[in-house]
Amino acid sequence: MPRLPNRPAGMRVRRDRSGTATYYLMRRDGTKLALGKNFQLACSLWVQEQRALVKLAHPATALELLRGFEQCSLPFTKVRAAALRSNEIEVLTAYFSKQNDPALEAIQGEEDFLTWYSDDSRSSAPDTAIRLFRMMWQFALQLELVNISCPWSTLDLRKRQLKAEAADVVRQFSSSPLKEFLEELLTAKTAIASGPSAHVEPGYAECLRVELAHAVTRATLMLRKSGRTDLLAPVFQLEIDDLIALRHSPVLALCRPPGKIFVNHQRVEVLASLKAANKASDRAAELIALREV
Repeated sequence: MPRLPNRPAGMRVRRDRSGTATYYLMRRDGTKLALGKNFQLACSLWVQEQRALVKLAHPATALELLRGFEQCSLPFTKVRAAALRSNEIEVLTAYFSKQNDPALEAIQGEEDFLTWYSDDSRSSAPDTAIRLFRMMWQFALQLELVNISCPWSTLDLRKRQLKAEAADVVRQFSSSPLKEFLEELLTAKTAIASGPSAHVEPGYAECLRVELAHAVTRATLMLRKSGRTDLLAPVFQLEIDDLIALRHSPVLALCRPPGKIFVNHQRVEVLASLKAANKASDRAAELIALREV
């Protein structure tokens, strides 16, 4: 008998004497909903049934919406994907529980979530949890549970991480005042509080830009020598305004490189020397072989 597919909760299967499967769902009132013989179509009908139940229940809080979204989600076929989704759900559950399960209309922007996430010292990135919440909100819009746009914006943490990595590289080739600015950026445990102190004087900003241009020239030269061409574009595109924005971002601690990016070596030259020595050795072996013949 063939292996049963990964069926969603409540879906049952009955096989006739020829082995043909027929899927059905037992409702809470004891009635049976026929889902047909095609598994993909049966899953689609199962989702429709669950969505109808959730819409009837009309979840009004964050945790209620999360449970409704889970109720309508098909199981993952891959273990890793299921584990990642479970972690994302756990993160959102912990956050909204900490917020006393707010009503959907009362959910604030993602800045509060990112601040909580940084303080909670979690190992995974927050952008996947934000992506899941936006999917949940789209789900709520489709079921007409809400009529306002999602309060959380998309977050591309990798772009900020690249800027932080580029800043770490540039720091190694910078001088004052840029060096002190980058040291503060890359060692602060949390974002520098915004407000009047967040303003950068035009003269100071221009001084930083001039020093950044010199440091970028030195950094790109060393990146090429060390073989780290993957960081050339982020370093070359680095702007002072980007660094100032990152300095006051709630995801600053999540973007910082885990260790110093070491580029002060001659990897390209060393590899070229090794290849040349290897070719010379091969050539010598060929000459010896020819002489023996």
